[in-house]
Amino acid sequence: MIARIDLFNKKDGVSFDTFRKHLNDHKVNMSQMSGFQKYAQNYVVESTQPSGLGNKDYPRSSEKVDAFSKIWFDDQSSAEKALSSNAINALNNNDDLGKLKSVVTKQNIVIPTAQEKGIYKMMQILRRPADVSPEKFEYEWCKVHAEMVPHTLPGALGYTQNLVINRSISGKFVPHEELPIDGIVEFWFKDKESMDAAFSAPTAIKAIDHARVFIDTISTFTIESK
Repeated sequence: MIARIDLFNKKDGVSFDTFRKHLNDHKVNMSQMSGFQKYAQNYVVESTQPSGLGNKDYPRSSEKVDAFSKIWFDDQSSAEKALSSNAINALNNNDDLGKLKSVVTKQNIVIPTAQEKGIYKMMQILRRPADVSPEKFEYEWCKVHAEMVPHTLPGALGYTQNLVINRSISGKFVPHEELPIDGIVEFWFKDKESMDAAFSAPTAIKAIDHARVFIDTISTFTIESK
């Protein structure tokens, strides 16, 4: 399944109420796009790494995010065409928001989640090392790592991989160097304590060590889903 993920930032001095209103308006406008399936808003409430990862092993990138929107489309073409829509132009011309960064992704649902509301969610932005090709990153993450996670992270109620296949800034496609995001993770747990316990569990070491093969930076965000 194809999903486009937009990364939003509010400008300094803009209230969160105003910021959320803009995203709600975006949701209404996006529903008119060709190939549109559904839309989800993910507001960032905290930006800290899980205790089991350790900042030393996995530094954060410089990417700052106040909200993610996830929009499902029928196909990649529909997701990319929507970037030139009036809805995107309105966001790019909005004085309250920073530059809109978007990635078109191929979704891999590793652990289906029965519910998204009322449980703890986190999202992670992944960047591959310079010496790891996109093909190797996809193989190691979407095949090898995907097979590990269900057996190594106890208590995970959901795990989705979003492999980036295209990137844009302000509605214009850009190369990897300008928006170095290779994957976006969605994790669901019962609560924060369950998440910390999962990443600190002895079995998690296998998955965490394997991630070093294909991940350079991990940036973690705690999410309030809407």
